[in-house]
Amino acid sequence: MFGYVKPFKPYLRVYEHEVYKAAYCGLCRELNSSFGFVSTLTLSYDLAFLALCYVGINGDRLKTDSCRCPVHPVKKTKYLRCSGKAFEYAACAEVILVYHKLRDDLHDKGLKHRLRALSLLWKARADYKKAAAKYPELADAVERAMKQQFASERSRSCSLDRAAEPTAAMMSAVFRGLSRTDPDKRELLGRFGYALGRFVYICDALDDLEDDAAAGNFDPLIPKSARGSKTLTREQKEKAADYAENSIMLTLGALAESYVQLDFGGMKPIMDNTVYLGLRQTFYDVKKKALSGKKRQTKGNCK
Repeated sequence: MFGYVKPFKPYLRVYEHEVYKAAYCGLCRELNSSFGFVSTLTLSYDLAFLALCYVGINGDRLKTDSCRCPVHPVKKTKYLRCSGKAFEYAACAEVILVYHKLRDDLHDKGLKHRLRALSLLWKARADYKKAAAKYPELADAVERAMKQQFASERSRSCSLDRAAEPTAAMMSAVFRGLSRTDPDKRELLGRFGYALGRFVYICDALDDLEDDAAAGNFDPLIPKSARGSKTLTREQKEKAADYAENSIMLTLGALAESYVQLDFGGMKPIMDNTVYLGLRQTFYDVKKKALSGKKRQTKGNCK
């Protein structure tokens, strides 16, 4: 959906990289199996991370298998299978989030994005109903957060903290769902997801900075003096990027505070890499592209 939550691959060991790739492919396979091929086009790194978190938190057993897929038809690709519901939960979360993202695009994006959202919405709605039937609590939480997001952005004058609150609350609900029996663990996961949601929102706002200014869309990072202007000066971009960086560093600190209290079992090395290296590197990539005026590619093949 966004693609901002991923490990820093140069520092992953070979085994860890193979596990991460196989998890990505396992989630893709689950999406295809449960919701059809179209749903696999929405696959993002963020939900692969969620699946691995589920595995680590619940101590699920993993098994590696291989198959051919449309992206790699010549040779078989390794994918993970899980003894629990890690990939089912991540796939349903993906479908629920994508459905609301498409609805949001109908209001906030340009003509190209609106037409794309309109063309996909019929399929996304059917998939959403299926996923919501399995996880109604998650669907309700995301629905409430998106309504709050719509209201806050319509005001066009809210602060970054207020604008990021709905996404943070949404991701908090997503991560709380990783544990259904331990209230203390759910609380910690909720705080972890909240901080991660803030991180995702701020990265996305900075990533869309120039596009939002050109289209006249609300973006809390656009300086008040520049709102209404179709272009941003270098100085205005730097001011927005510095403001985003200050907030990101505080957010990553809160994220780490929750993270160290959680036990991710065998997934800890990949989680450590993502939390301490990957997120920071992703933000700096976003910042670099925002200052250069180029749009960052957030989605791609994890290989």
